[in-house]
Amino acid sequence: MPERLPIFDNHIHLRPEFQGVQAAKAFEKAGGTAFLLTHMPYEDIPIQRGEDYGTAYEKTLRTADAVRAATTIQVFVALGPYPVDLLHLRESVGLAAAMDEMQKGIDLAAVHIADQKAVAFGEIGRPHFPVDADVVTACNRLLGYAMERAKELGCAVVLHTEDPTPATFAEFARIAAKSGLAPDRVVKHHSTPYTRLEDTHGVVPSILAKEELVVEALRGEPRLLLETDYIDDPNRPGAVLGPATVPKKTKAWLTKGLLTDAQAWAIHKELPERTYGIGLTDDPCSCGYIRRMRKGHLRPRTRCPG
Repeated sequence: MPERLPIFDNHIHLRPEFQGVQAAKAFEKAGGTAFLLTHMPYEDIPIQRGEDYGTAYEKTLRTADAVRAATTIQVFVALGPYPVDLLHLRESVGLAAAMDEMQKGIDLAAVHIADQKAVAFGEIGRPHFPVDADVVTACNRLLGYAMERAKELGCAVVLHTEDPTPATFAEFARIAAKSGLAPDRVVKHHSTPYTRLEDTHGVVPSILAKEELVVEALRGEPRLLLETDYIDDPNRPGAVLGPATVPKKTKAWLTKGLLTDAQAWAIHKELPERTYGIGLTDDPCSCGYIRRMRKGHLRPRTRCPG
């Protein structure tokens, strides 16, 4: 295993009322060094209007701060309105007004991204199950708007959608192109194991850390991110995958030769840094720059000034 290789989980959820920081500690104990804490719906903060996203985002940001205070994990945050929220809002205010409220949620996330409290919109997109064509159209319009804001802010977008095919990846790339956003700033969370550029059309696949998926993915290119999609739900403990899975599996795959050092470096350092505009490191630094960076307080693009 390469010296100082970061271990990055690209998609994890934490709820302070459940495992929360304890789940993060399990990730750290297994060798994890950084993750993308992705916003999720909270039962105690129902979304009835766009302004409610402000309260919900603050909960996610407080959770990130709690993990930073209790661990050495470098925590990055993605914020955005969960796609299924559109269905609930449609029932109460109608589809057009629901789109307006979801757009407010995108704009509120943009404020935190501009303040460098988050590095991406996410997870956003469309429901992962069949819905009416008008809902798909509405979700795609919202996705295009979020991509326009991402272009403006210089950040990434993390997608929640149905399982993608090459045609689906092409669709995402077209929406991004129309919005002016490069496809390599678009991440398909919970992706199928397509990794060849001709299949993904430049979109970045984020794949569950399951051996059969990684074996299939590596038949293409090591152009993938790994995730657990841990949801921190007491009714589904360990779902989707447990918080220690990415570091444990990465080490095991390196030991058995399923992953090469170069592939692991590409997956855990080069690709996340390039996608999110972040820096991942384990280096100590007396000037405090690296320490602040590791805790996610900076989005570094240069070397330590010391």
